Amino acid sequence: KSKQDEKYLLIGEIMRLHKSIHVFFSIAHLNNAELRKNLSNSDLEPRRFIITYKEGFAPLLPLSNTLGGSNENNFLIGEILPEFAARMNETEEIHVEEDVLYHLIKSINPQDVSEEDLEKLSNSTSEQHSRLRSGSTEVHPYGIAMVKAPQVSRAWMYGPRAKKICIIDTGYNYDHQDLPKAGVSGYTGYLNHNLDWKQDGHGHGTHVAGVIGALNNQYGVVGVAPNLNLPLHIVRIFNSDASYIWASDLINAVQECVNAGSNVVNMSLGRSGQPLQSEINAYKKFLYDDNVLVVAASGNSGSWGNAPSYPASYDDVISVASVERNRERSNFSTHNSRVNLAAPGGSILSTWKDGKYYRLSGTSMATPHVSGVAALAWSHFQSKHATEIRSALFDSATDLGPPGRDNYYGYGLLNAKKLYMLLRDNYKNAQQFKFKAKYFVNNSRRCI
Repeated sequence: KSKQDEKYLLIGEIMRLHKSIHVFFSIAHLNNAELRKNLSNSDLEPRRFIITYKEGFAPLLPLSNTLGGSNENNFLIGEILPEFAARMNETEEIHVEEDVLYHLIKSINPQDVSEEDLEKLSNSTSEQHSRLRSGSTEVHPYGIAMVKAPQVSRAWMYGPRAKKICIIDTGYNYDHQDLPKAGVSGYTGYLNHNLDWKQDGHGHGTHVAGVIGALNNQYGVVGVAPNLNLPLHIVRIFNSDASYIWASDLINAVQECVNAGSNVVNMSLGRSGQPLQSEINAYKKFLYDDNVLVVAASGNSGSWGNAPSYPASYDDVISVASVERNRERSNFSTHNSRVNLAAPGGSILSTWKDGKYYRLSGTSMATPHVSGVAALAWSHFQSKHATEIRSALFDSATDLGPPGRDNYYGYGLLNAKKLYMLLRDNYKNAQQFKFKAKYFVNNSRRCI
């Protein structure tokens, strides 16, 4: 086992070493007949809870009840009775909430694209941003031109100046001839049940990776920031069936990105329901303390719900909606007050598993455009903080729909050229931003 895995597996015992108040529920209480007879059947079964604590106040649980946690984000995971969770919540130093499940945001209308189709597309002006070299069968997807990525130099997208992008998804087709290898790392271990990050039995993660960094090699497609040495970190959290994952594991997955030196985290997953305090705390820390941008898909419920989807709907996460080739909003794109930016997400051509290419539609396809452009522009201005890049992304967007921010496009369409120019012109005074990044503080005693 790696040291990282041992940390996760032994986290319950590690937390015992903290200066703490010891909230200990003995196994004897589980058999308390007086207590059990007052509970419903559903309350008699232990459930999975996230126990967030103030620094220095880690609670102590029996090892049999401890499932893991995060030192960096001040929480542990316990399998306890709801009644005990309610009692623990009566203290001011800890906050207990039930863990919830996330799912991959499924893409719409997947279409296989053959090599013959690619060759035809390479001669179509609708799919390219410039005349391709003679003899090339490479396709420049329309989204790359729409966000003006080619108008920003990719010269710094390798080496020490490059900003690393972490992709939390279904894996990475490492042997795909159109994807970078040299600068790519990944995580395999406890969090993903030892799934090989270099494999992608689903295809979604490889498609996202292609939008970000498909190579400019006269073959296949081109990404937002193509470079043989593009620094990527892959955290595969979904298996080939893209089954559900826990919110607590997702926080740890983002922390893995941070620990690997990532500057931008791309996620195309979501859940409905209510916000969790543990997640609010974690995403605030990632942005302000860790200097990391987290970018997430707003969701594909545009035609039937539009309820907030998390983590995209958190204040400190960038929520991305989708537009079509004509810059009109995609009918599937979730639109609500949490949307920050819009990017191309309709019928996006990119890499796929087994060395193939697919067209997919969804906010999952729009999100990597934002992640790629953020890293591309940021690589030219290394001293900028993530909050400055975030605010400049919003202020440089091309306004679409009603004037100003709206629920369909957020602040507007992603614009790499304007973003670069804004940052180049020393646009760094937070008071100048139309959007002012704030460190939101909840004074409630439940905010830990």
